[in-house]
Parts: sequence; C-alpha cells; structure tokens
Amino acid sequence: MPDRIYPAAGVGFNTPLGYDDSDFRALKVDPHGRQQVRGENQLFSFKGVLATQYTGAVSGANGYADSPAVPAGELWVVTTIGSTDATRAVTEIVVLNRQDAVNYRVDHVIRAFAAGEYLIWGGHMYLGAGNVIRVYFTGSQVGDTAVVAMTGYRMTVET
Repeated sequence: MPDRIYPAAGVGFNTPLGYDDSDFRALKVDPHGRQQVRGENQLFSFKGVLATQYTGAVSGANGYADSPAVPAGELWVVTTIGSTDATRAVTEIVVLNRQDAVNYRVDHVIRAFAAGEYLIWGGHMYLGAGNVIRVYFTGSQVGDTAVVAMTGYRMTVET
C-alpha cells in the first residue's frame, strides 16, 4: 500500500498527471484545466473552425475558381467542399487539391449540373500554407460566378 494517498503539495485532486519514466508529475494545464502541449509533444492542434468560401468570377470559358489560400502558420483539415457555377448549367466539375502548384484530383463528376447545383465532396484532406482547392467547370463562360466553399478545422503549425 502506498505511503500516502493524498496528492503531493501543490497538486490538487483534479490535476492531470503524466508518467516521465521515473515518477508521476503534474502536466501543464491552462486556467480551464486543459492540457497544454507544444512542439514535439503536441498531440493535436486546434486553432478554430474552418468555414470559408470564394464567390467570384471563373477564370474564363471552361475555367476554374480557387478557394481562399491557407495563411502562413496554419494547416487546414478540409472535411467538406461544395462547388457550383451559380450562373449557368455545366457538364463537368473537377475538384483538385492544389499543393505547391501541383494539382491532385479529389473529385471528378461528368453529368449535367443545373446553374447553382452543388457538387458536394466529403472526406478528410490537409492543406498547407499557400495551398488551395481549385475547381474546374466545363461549360462555364467568361463572367460566370463560381462558388467554392469549404468546412473543416484549422490547425497551428508547431515547431
């Protein structure tokens, strides 16, 4: 039986403990009791909710539209993408993950999409600083309005 059943001085009953290969020690917590971890010890980073949208002109006939770019110091975890040509019907929508000027296909659907009808993608992908989601609309014309919306969460980059 342990020689003491009460926490060490300065450690409360609700203090989270971690084992460091020799003894249990109090973990760093914020004023709300949430564990603080940084750098190589980081378990998970959550900066905020990602809910962003581009609404504007396509790049031209059969053109594309880009989502807002990821700012420096963040990573985005994208879980939903919705895209549409709000002006006219199109016959194909191609969704790409554009990483460092290289396009990686996420979704590609060939069928008639009415004006304003969304192609919705759901999954899990990461975007780094400067990266965007690029969506091509086959059948779009100069001056058409495209929408590229994304949801997910934002992460901080730890060093």
